[in-house]
Amino acid sequence: MRKGGFTLVECLIGMALSLFIISSGLEFFGLAQKVFFRLKEREETSQAALAALDRMRIDLLHAGWGLAGEMGLGLVEAARATEAELRTTALEKALRLAGEARAGDTRLPLVSTVDVAAGQRISLRDGPAGEVRTVARVEPGAVVLDGPLEGGYAAATAAISLLESVAYYLDESARILRRRVNAGSAQPLLENAASATWLYDPGARLVRIRLELDVEGAHPHEATVFLKNPALARQ
Repeated sequence: MRKGGFTLVECLIGMALSLFIISSGLEFFGLAQKVFFRLKEREETSQAALAALDRMRIDLLHAGWGLAGEMGLGLVEAARATEAELRTTALEKALRLAGEARAGDTRLPLVSTVDVAAGQRISLRDGPAGEVRTVARVEPGAVVLDGPLEGGYAAATAAISLLESVAYYLDESARILRRRVNAGSAQPLLENAASATWLYDPGARLVRIRLELDVEGAHPHEATVFLKNPALARQ
């Protein structure tokens, strides 16, 4: 009659089965973890792409705001798209002349220079005449322009606009979509960006954007935005 307990062979078989079950479980857990993190990365990147599209949509809907007269004279464009970048322009702040500005002047006297910085663009308009200049330097009560004025502007009738310029471009080496406001430093808007393309149809006033992600299984994200301000300016 067999005594209680297991034989050596039975113990070895049991240990082998246990090791097989444990190793299979660990392998399954590792695969499940990889799949989970892959899906998590895909979902987070897709959400980031949607947030980037929302930010671009807001800028495009703001494009041309407050610049109906400037767009009518052809001084500024609400939006411009090239292969390298997408750029929008809107009114950041209305400025007031502190005195008459004459043709050939490079110093523009202003009632206030608050929020004005070097590198920003200023639009000057008086009746049918107008031009756009870049601020080279800010002084107390005035700004120095990058070049002489082509025409003269009276303090009582001239419209002086501080322009807000927003540019989007793809940093291909880092695969980052960046956003830059005026002459400030470019800030990252979307990481893992494989490509960013945009097309502007001035006739239809439509901007089409397509973002492709450098993440396995991620689908491209697209948006079409109608530029309402240029459309309203032509009515």
